[in-house]
Amino acid sequence: MTNQRIHGLLSFALVGVLSSPCVAGDSPVRPEPTDENISIVLVRNGKPVHNMFCLPNDEADPAAVLALKEYRELTTRATGTEPVRVEKPVPGVPTIFFGRNSWSSNAGVTTVGVGPEGFRIRSIGQDIHIVGRDTPKVGAHQVAGRNGMEPGTLYGTYEFLERYFGMLFAWHDDLGTITPAQTDLTIRSMHLVDGPDCSYRQFTKSPEGMANQIFGRRLRLGHPLEVRHEHNWHRIMSPEIYGKQHPEWFAEIDGQRYPKHYAEKRGGQVCTSNPEVVQHFASTAIEHFNKYPKSDMFSIAANDGRKFCTCLKCQALDSGRTRPDGRRVLTDRIITFSNQIAERVAKVHPEKRLGVIIYLDYKYAPQNVKPHPMLFLVHPTNSGFSQGAFYEGDEWSEAVVERGWHSAAGTFYKYDIWHYDQTPLYMIAPVTKHVIAKCRAQKNHGVDGGYHYIAHSYELLGAGHYLLGRLMWDYDFDAEAAETRYYKALYGEAGVEVKEYYDLLENALINAFKDGPDVEIASKEPIVASFFNRYPGANNPGFYIAAYWPILSEMKQTIERAYSKRKSLSVAEHERLIRLIDHHNYTMHTVASMIYVGRSLTGSVDPSDGKGLAVSKAKRDAAIERISRYRPQYAKLISELDQSSHTGVIYGRKPTIEVRAPSDFNE
Repeated sequence: MTNQRIHGLLSFALVGVLSSPCVAGDSPVRPEPTDENISIVLVRNGKPVHNMFCLPNDEADPAAVLALKEYRELTTRATGTEPVRVEKPVPGVPTIFFGRNSWSSNAGVTTVGVGPEGFRIRSIGQDIHIVGRDTPKVGAHQVAGRNGMEPGTLYGTYEFLERYFGMLFAWHDDLGTITPAQTDLTIRSMHLVDGPDCSYRQFTKSPEGMANQIFGRRLRLGHPLEVRHEHNWHRIMSPEIYGKQHPEWFAEIDGQRYPKHYAEKRGGQVCTSNPEVVQHFASTAIEHFNKYPKSDMFSIAANDGRKFCTCLKCQALDSGRTRPDGRRVLTDRIITFSNQIAERVAKVHPEKRLGVIIYLDYKYAPQNVKPHPMLFLVHPTNSGFSQGAFYEGDEWSEAVVERGWHSAAGTFYKYDIWHYDQTPLYMIAPVTKHVIAKCRAQKNHGVDGGYHYIAHSYELLGAGHYLLGRLMWDYDFDAEAAETRYYKALYGEAGVEVKEYYDLLENALINAFKDGPDVEIASKEPIVASFFNRYPGANNPGFYIAAYWPILSEMKQTIERAYSKRKSLSVAEHERLIRLIDHHNYTMHTVASMIYVGRSLTGSVDPSDGKGLAVSKAKRDAAIERISRYRPQYAKLISELDQSSHTGVIYGRKPTIEVRAPSDFNE
């Protein structure tokens, strides 16, 4: 927890359809001292009995206006009646105030003592004031790297709705927005103060990109400052512009300067020991801040890929450490180069930041230098490749590396991939246990949030995306309780079986990565053996096929137990369960189809395999067609996978790997 967070236990009472709307997964929030302990009626006989107040739209901070709109829309869904917005408080009628205003200030409710992006919720008599740190004149409807801002009032409003109305924001669409019906709702007086543990909280590659829209705010995503850490050397010092004039500014490889790119802007790395290059980078950053004085950050991150300079002066900046595969560790030279740029920029713009990616052969902590405080260090890793099986380990493991960066820099940020698209063949691949364990470890590793890839469909990770967002807000969040509530809220009486289903798959994957693929499967199934021959590392679809093939029957039985509860489900709960079943069928029949195809290609087919392939292919196609109706972007990605990647073999396309009988690998 940060020192700005105030935690404890909320006391409140309810009358009506919900016995306890408090979000079970939320960490308790301790009230500030208050002399009041009174009942506040919010809803009676299905109608809100309070008004809403915000300054006029052209006077209020945009985050406060959006907070009122969100409150009005969501409570209308819960009650069937829209609460009234008033131009000024009406005596005798309870009012909820949103954002800064004279009535809240006069009542002593301000943001004094509230941390960045934080909020205060305080009742005064029958009135409730939700006042947060809000950036003036900047909208909060998008979570964008180049749009740093504080929407504290909006976050406070979501806290209020979750805690008192029992709402849960699971998916971006109406089906995943849980707004329990409220007939009569009474709460107790409160004084809450809260704010995020992590200053950088953003998702990308979320379903339809909606985590970068208002849904991201509902997940508490955001950052108070503009963030820029894209690969940028090719823009700062383009080989096309400077290559002929100053070839000595670029990397020396095999005795020759290399002022050109390869593979879509990879390569074109610079000579980090050349003082003219340092000055050019510093001047470019200074010019950027001069031109855009409101900009908070400029990226000086290296180009993607390798091909770094091998001149003697650059190599002299290295620590001399080498990776187990023999590659030089380049961290010290990258940090030395970045520090030299920062020293020059800091003289002109000391309050600004420089984005630096610590990646590939320079993702390990430096040995001989300390990062300049101006550097915004972003550490890319790929959690989705191994279910966290190797997070802790030897000196090269991710956890050890994180601790090294914490020692060197204090604070840094992550760029993590929790579901790596094609590797699991777009199948369900939950990482819930790893999300929880890793976030809690990173609390002590100095990780201040980050930029994360999540799945293209919510069903693929289960509660993973929700828990990741909330853990970045609060590292002490009770994620296990929240996971249970998540499935209960979405799937009703079938929630227990749904959780069992995700646990079944996740445990199978963890075992496959930790212990290796099942020996029996790897020794007999050609498609699995071929994947491991082609991809010896963790980035290997064979792990998923090997993990799921032995448990297909158990997967089916667990889903059937969930479906047996269908008569007790609401219409919405039933629809959500059907969507999960669609994803289950896609997963199960992708695995089966790949197994049958592997046997067919190596002539090791059983008489029943031909029929099995036809049935699985047909059921897989049917699942994709159904998914396309509500997750068109995800279905499009599957189609592209079938056209050009591994699963194309199901449809008679040429295999993207050499499929051979397992015995061939013994040679």
